[in-house]
Amino acid sequence: MLHDYEIEVNNSNNLKDNTMLDCSMELSLLNNLFRENLIAEAEYTETKRKILKDYKLL
Repeated sequence: MLHDYEIEVNNSNNLKDNTMLDCSMELSLLNNLFRENLIAEAEYTETKRKILKDYKLL
């Protein structure tokens, strides 16, 4: 794995299972793009931050 990161979920946000699945899928797709060198590291980092922020995990 190129980047190790941990996601801590604050249960007070009452996130649904589907929301976590959607977030996981987005992060997985983003990781695949980065692994295949289709996006730069700066774009990967910024997009990952935005995804986590959108799902209120950051």
